[in-house]
Amino acid sequence: MGTFYGRGLGFTAAFLAASAVLGGSGYAAEIGKTLDEIVELAKKEPPVKIASTWRGEIIDDTVKGFKEKYGLTMELQFVSGLDDRERILNEALTGLVDSDLVNVSGELRDKFISAGVVEPIDWNALFPAIDSSDISPKGYFLGTGFNQFVLAYNKNRVAEADAPKDWESCLDPKWKGQVGVYSRPLAFVQQYLKWGAEKGDAYQKALVANNPVWMSTTNSATSLLAAGEYSLLCGIQYHAVKTILRSDPNSPITIVVPKLFPYQVGEALAVMKGGESPNSAILLAAYMATEGSKAYDAFGQSNPMKKGTDAYNYTHAVGAEPFWAGWESDGKAQSEASKAIVSIWGFPTGR
Repeated sequence: MGTFYGRGLGFTAAFLAASAVLGGSGYAAEIGKTLDEIVELAKKEPPVKIASTWRGEIIDDTVKGFKEKYGLTMELQFVSGLDDRERILNEALTGLVDSDLVNVSGELRDKFISAGVVEPIDWNALFPAIDSSDISPKGYFLGTGFNQFVLAYNKNRVAEADAPKDWESCLDPKWKGQVGVYSRPLAFVQQYLKWGAEKGDAYQKALVANNPVWMSTTNSATSLLAAGEYSLLCGIQYHAVKTILRSDPNSPITIVVPKLFPYQVGEALAVMKGGESPNSAILLAAYMATEGSKAYDAFGQSNPMKKGTDAYNYTHAVGAEPFWAGWESDGKAQSEASKAIVSIWGFPTGR
């Protein structure tokens, strides 16, 4: 797979092999068996630490709402990308658990399970209001935020008549060398799974032939588009673009919702074994899947399949087809699709 996507994987594999010897991760705090017990135990715990990608008002909204509902406080540990999650996994295997609740990347979810560092929770029994589709098999993860993938363009460089309409627009030769692509292929995984290898490979080969501008982070992708460094952005998280537009309403970035609208669980919260505040972690995760889910509207990670959400409204307004292959597309399936795409890309160097 190459050095760009291989960082830390060998190290992780070594730790996974040693996990049986290490016997798990950290001190096992008591977890309540009923919701009442969980609430009472949570009141005795330190502030819950959540490792996530949150930025902006979702933090303040969640702190306030969680405090009002349970009288509990939380601390955010900002994480981004695979490296941060691999670090959390590797540290947990040595017994060092600094996070109570972790947003685990799709490629690593099966590794967290096989390593035995996350607690399975019977979410539906404790919180009947949680939609069963938001719960991973055996309850290891609770899906609270959803990555949505869109196109975007700079209206100062692209006339409205020439604006991209769908995924095929990224392949138009008139935009050769002017299409930005985030070099972690998140936006294309669900598309690849939907289309299959033959069509998926053909699309990626055509994209490479259009000489895209590779971007190493979502922040660089959106900020450089806003600055006019290139014309189009092909496949980017909606919340990354929304962050720019929220901070600068006069930004020249315009969002395009593709007809095939790939989305996936972008925030799969897992309660870590060995954390100091597992009961508070359960309550915080459940809060984000119920009352607290409104905060994802502002952040740009709401569920497009739930009526009334920001994502549901803007996708249905243009007749888009939301697609997610389900929890089974986590782990191995996502990794294999990512490897296939990156192989065609030729391991681009992030900008």
